[in-house]
Amino acid sequence: MYIKKAEEFFGYTVDIRRKIHENPELSGLEDQTIGLVKSELERMNIEHVEVKNGGVLGFIEGNKKSDNPKTIILRADLDALPFDETEKNLKNDRLVKSKNIGAMHACGHDGHTAMVLTAARILNENRDDFSGKVILCFERGEETGMNYKYLMAYMGKNEIEIDSSFAIHVSPEYESGVMAIKSGGINAGSMMFDITIKGESGHGSRPYIANNPLDCFVDIYNELKSLRMNKFSPFEPMTYSIGVVDMGSQFNQIPDKLRFKGSVRFFDRKEVGYKFYREFQSLIINKVKNHNCRVVFNTYMRPHFPIINDEKLANLAKNVMVDELGEDFVAKANPSMGSDSFAVYTAQWPGLYLMLGIKNEEFGSGAPLHSSKFDLDENSLKNGVAATVRYVVEYLNSDIEVGDGPYKNNIKGLFIEENRSQEEIEEIYDDIA
Repeated sequence: MYIKKAEEFFGYTVDIRRKIHENPELSGLEDQTIGLVKSELERMNIEHVEVKNGGVLGFIEGNKKSDNPKTIILRADLDALPFDETEKNLKNDRLVKSKNIGAMHACGHDGHTAMVLTAARILNENRDDFSGKVILCFERGEETGMNYKYLMAYMGKNEIEIDSSFAIHVSPEYESGVMAIKSGGINAGSMMFDITIKGESGHGSRPYIANNPLDCFVDIYNELKSLRMNKFSPFEPMTYSIGVVDMGSQFNQIPDKLRFKGSVRFFDRKEVGYKFYREFQSLIINKVKNHNCRVVFNTYMRPHFPIINDEKLANLAKNVMVDELGEDFVAKANPSMGSDSFAVYTAQWPGLYLMLGIKNEEFGSGAPLHSSKFDLDENSLKNGVAATVRYVVEYLNSDIEVGDGPYKNNIKGLFIEENRSQEEIEEIYDDIA
């Protein structure tokens, strides 16, 4: 039972979490946080490497002998979000608050990193309990999805073999300390788009001389709303939204261009994600042609991967976490339309992405992720640490075999699937040299 170890090291978990929370750093700028992680791993005598622009990888090898040793990677994210947090959470004054104006840990990444560092400490001190290897992964820039590529390139270049992946994300949907687990789709895949429609500018008093790109956009938007009904099964989860519409600056001028940005979320990448990719692109091209406008696809991403939890591993997690924490602290998770760069890990190494409840009405935690009132109940982190360690030990000592993801040992193939050019791929590999 590792819950006792988690309780023993709870002060350490809280200390790490608060240090990171007080000093949040935005995506790609996590230098102080990287320094803290490296310092802690050095203190634990855990072998590690900093991957330029990517983050930190640590390595722990078990002492148990096995005829078929396995390797698992544990991911924690490091970055904060670009806004200020409130003095109070939903009910009380905060126990700890950001010292950096315009930056806040509103997605629990401070807790994620604290849990993985604590789990690393316990695993490192109990190497006799397991066989195989544990890779600790502290990822920069999860919120922007811009930095995992360097970690992937490093592992591919150095032929680091991995069998399974694991991550926990805190969630205000569940009561504090509850581990929420499900097999199958847990977090959605995504597709982002950034599109410019070009018309002809003119004076507001003579709209009949101009070609207003707004008319074209309205036609596209109205057709987009019916696309879901007319082209996709109602039994396939999908959401989409337009987050940015930008045109003009003068009340009496019709601008010559309009730019809009948005995203779509889905679980079935092939039948929903790629179908939307084709249908929406065709819709835009046809509408632009009908309005005698032109279009520039500034960004039109291929559908990204969803997170699909492996059924065998989900069952293992449920059984061992009930034994470790008790039935009251294990629940069935609800799928989320949110996205996470961890999808790239499970596309290579099938694994698990679990939710840790942090809602505590008395404490004042339970505000949504990415809210300025977000806070987490630190007591929940004990269960997250214990669940991580117990699952890792049980998995590494088990005879469970899972199939490889479609891009295992093929990082460059994964990058191509993400629509990266050969030039960009070469630049990524050059940056980690």
